Amino acid sequence: MAGIVNDLTSTFEIVRRLCGDKWKFLIICYLFNGPKRYGELQYHLDSIKPKVLTENLKELEDLGIIQRTSYEGNTLHVEYCLTHLGHTLQPIFQELIMWGLNYSQERRNPTQP
Repeated sequence: MAGIVNDLTSTFEIVRRLCGDKWKFLIICYLFNGPKRYGELQYHLDSIKPKVLTENLKELEDLGIIQRTSYEGNTLHVEYCLTHLGHTLQPIFQELIMWGLNYSQERRNPTQP
């Protein structure tokens, strides 16, 4: 029984690290539409501080959810994209978003059981 509890605790910790932070959730959602440069992410997440964005990107990279690729040329630029593992989150995130929309609608217009 202790092994099951430890497995669930470890699993929950991974999920919490991915979904328990609004910035990570939003970063992943933006990357579902394809690779993005740092500036694009910062533009879409307009209230995020650069340090917070950098920390979140690094943690997602460490978790194996995103990949950082540097391109050299006339100007050096960096792109972030989802890994295969990151793409497996898409149906889960879509369900969470749908649940959130349904929840909000139900709270505004409650139906009787």
